[in-house]
Amino acid sequence: MKKLFLFITALTALAACQRPAEEAEAAIESLLADVSNPLSLTLEDTTGWRNTLSVLERASASVESDSLWARYTLVSADVQAQLPGGALYAIRSYIAVFDSLPQRVEGALGLLGAAMVFEEKLEDHGRAIQTLTMLTDAYPNTAIARTAMELRDVITFETEASLLDKIHQWEAQELPQQP
Repeated sequence: MKKLFLFITALTALAACQRPAEEAEAAIESLLADVSNPLSLTLEDTTGWRNTLSVLERASASVESDSLWARYTLVSADVQAQLPGGALYAIRSYIAVFDSLPQRVEGALGLLGAAMVFEEKLEDHGRAIQTLTMLTDAYPNTAIARTAMELRDVITFETEASLLDKIHQWEAQELPQQP
C-alpha cells in the first residue's frame, strides 16, 4: 500500500512538472492563432494577456531545458511588450535571455527584441541603436547581425532625416530683417 501511495504521489508530481510547459505551449498556439486573426488582437481588456503572461512565466521558471526556458521567456517578453506599462519588463526579460545564453541564437534574439521595444514602444532611438550595436558586436558575421546593422541604419537615418527636416523648416522661415 505504501509503495502504491509513493508511486501515485510520484506520478502526480511528474504530471505537475509537465503541466506548466503544456499550458505554455497551448498559450503560444493561442497567440499564434490570434495573430492570424488581426481583429482579435485588442489591448482594451488585458486580462487574457496577463493570464497568458502568468502561464509563460510559470513555465519558464519550471523547465530545466535552456532552450525551453529561452523560448518561454522570449514569448513572455513579447507579451509583456504589448501590455500597457510592460515595455521595461519586456526589456528586462529580453536582456535576461541574452545574459544567460550569450553564445546562442536565443541571446541574439533577446537583444533584437530589446532593441525593438526601445524603438517602437519607448521611442528611445539612442538605446535602440546602442542595443543593436551590442548585437552586432556580440554576433559578428551572422545573418542577425546584418539585420541589426540594417535596422540600426534605418533608425539612425530616420532620426537624422527628421532633424534635417526641422532644420530646413527653420531655414525656410522668414529671417528677421537686419537693421
